[in-house]
Amino acid sequence: MASLDSSELSETFDLLTHPHRRYVLYYLTNESHVAGIGTLAAAIDEWDSGYAGTTRATGIDSVEAALHHTHLPKLADAGTIAFGSESNSIMLRDADGLRRFLADTAPIDGYAETAVDD
Repeated sequence: MASLDSSELSETFDLLTHPHRRYVLYYLTNESHVAGIGTLAAAIDEWDSGYAGTTRATGIDSVEAALHHTHLPKLADAGTIAFGSESNSIMLRDADGLRRFLADTAPIDGYAETAVDD
């Protein structure tokens, strides 16, 4: 397990601040390393509706817009995913530095799929 310096730790925590970014990472590390934005939006909307710890989004369209304009670009800028603004395909690139945190946050977030890969 590689150690993080202070700036890398700050960037990691910034990436994990929003539950929808965490859910994208849970999904891509556990279910499929490649997914469409619509698939991710539907999964997040379903998760929002079943998890009392989050504020319910206004629907799949709202989740998809937030993913497209905010969350996916932030993850892509950090090198964690590959995502082009014109692309519908999101691919996991490098989540190695995040995995140790995802394993701890998944049960807190109520993510019920298999444990995050180590």
